[in-house]
Amino acid sequence: MNFSKRSFHFSVFSIVLMVAFLILSMSNRNGSTALDSVVGYLITLFFVTVIIGFVLALLSIKEKASLKKHIALVVNIGLALLLTYHTLQNLSTISKAFS
Repeated sequence: MNFSKRSFHFSVFSIVLMVAFLILSMSNRNGSTALDSVVGYLITLFFVTVIIGFVLALLSIKEKASLKKHIALVVNIGLALLLTYHTLQNLSTISKAFS
């Protein structure tokens, strides 16, 4: 399997994880349920799949052009940019809280 195909699979899997996380985050829960652990694992798995998909998308740049390659490249770069933006935003909020 080449990098563009793997990148496409990771982009689809990342989107599915994001939708599952959004659906679970809308449910009413408190700190004592096991659902919080599941949501935490989904977030971690989402981080990992986005990073792996982004790396594979960058490695697939040298491959022959295809529709899957372009879709995966756009989706993975978009998710990586959003993930980076929200991570930096959370870090700045945390640093403001402790200053």
